[in-house]
Amino acid sequence: MLGVTPQGKQEEVMALPAKGHIVVLGTAGSGKTTIALLRAHHLANIPNGGRVLLVTFNGALVEYMRGMSDSRSVKLVVENYHKFARGYLNSRGKMPWRNGILDSSEKAYYIEQAVEVLKKQYPHESTFRRSKEFFVDEITFIEKFGFADLASYNDAERIGRSAANIRRENRKWIFDAYKKYIELREEAGRKYDWDDLAFYAYNEVQEDDSERRYTHIIVDEGQDFSPMMIKSLVDAVADGGSFTFFGDVAQQIYGSRLSWRDSGINTDKIWRFDMNYRNPAAITAFAKDITESKYWQQDGDMVDATTQIAEGPKPILVKFSNKSREMSWVVERVISTGKTSSTVIVCRNRADIDSFMRVLKDKGCDATEIDKDTPGYAHVKTVYLTTFHSAKGLEFDNVFVPFLTDDKLPDPETVANAVSEEAAYADEIKLLYVASTRTKFGLYMSYSDTLSPLFPENADSYDFHDEEDLV
Repeated sequence: MLGVTPQGKQEEVMALPAKGHIVVLGTAGSGKTTIALLRAHHLANIPNGGRVLLVTFNGALVEYMRGMSDSRSVKLVVENYHKFARGYLNSRGKMPWRNGILDSSEKAYYIEQAVEVLKKQYPHESTFRRSKEFFVDEITFIEKFGFADLASYNDAERIGRSAANIRRENRKWIFDAYKKYIELREEAGRKYDWDDLAFYAYNEVQEDDSERRYTHIIVDEGQDFSPMMIKSLVDAVADGGSFTFFGDVAQQIYGSRLSWRDSGINTDKIWRFDMNYRNPAAITAFAKDITESKYWQQDGDMVDATTQIAEGPKPILVKFSNKSREMSWVVERVISTGKTSSTVIVCRNRADIDSFMRVLKDKGCDATEIDKDTPGYAHVKTVYLTTFHSAKGLEFDNVFVPFLTDDKLPDPETVANAVSEEAAYADEIKLLYVASTRTKFGLYMSYSDTLSPLFPENADSYDFHDEEDLV
């Protein structure tokens, strides 16, 4: 399977016993996804060994994993977390008709309504004059950690919450807003939102004394899972089975800034993958410069690459006089490289993907957009388009990152909806890190107008060109 032979620490992790809890932290390109998939197949092929669940956060990575594997096992299930949680709750008769799950805009609406109700009840309480974005962010924090009562919320360590400072005596008002939000949405027949689905799955697992469906559960890209997601998966493992966590805090792009240490994993041993098999040394140096930005939030669990085995050119950054010229250059280059290599354009939003797709089609290029439904694109030499988020965990021969301007990165809407500019910038800079570390050879970045403040402008790890240099 995969044609990959585990090496060094990878081989050691593959040989670990099929029981207990295992934590693997690795740098980008260290083979975490590959080893997760290999270990999943290994466990699924143990005679009388039970069923195996390999679970990740986004749907695109699920399809990528399926595309990487040339074998199938009836004992192995690969899916994203929310599919697991919905399926489990449905099997327990706890999933309402049409799912009953609020999307993000609906969630924000009911939270805003809850705050308005309380504001009328307590017109002199200043806490309720804080922004809607603050309440959405703080209630999401409550949900992800599964604080079931005010006492646990009051006692919580506020990991990554310095930008949302709340005096302890005022937390009761936040928790009242949370309870009112739950009440209002349930009155409307909506039982869950996407951030607390794991809380209810975990509670249901606690009450469930039936035989567990899975003997082994493996989590890939675990840094994007909330503590409640991990706790629900840990408790979903059968007695005598195993739970394996693969993660990289440098790629924590969904805004949680949470730690696996808060998630019910019980181990004293951490395996660290510090060899980068994917990225050339020049790419690793550029990624390192990104992590040294003033906007980057440092984390003790971050693993730096100590060795690289791939070779390739320095990344390049090209400044164009206008967006039209930039698009033309990118399209011309990706069509050329896509004939002999897997090549991707990574965009901040779907609108930019649509713009590139139209131009590529006009040029006769049959490009593929990567999303949760894209099958089998593991190693095909062609042109792809994807967002920063959907690129997570994937790899390509050549990566193009256009439109690196201050009005695209950081995304203005993300900044406006964040609890603070500091928190938004810390999340957005990780998108640049993720995109940059997808490449196995070339990294081509471009912009017009004003360069993003998140870009390591004064670093010497990349080559800069004006568009005239490319003529």
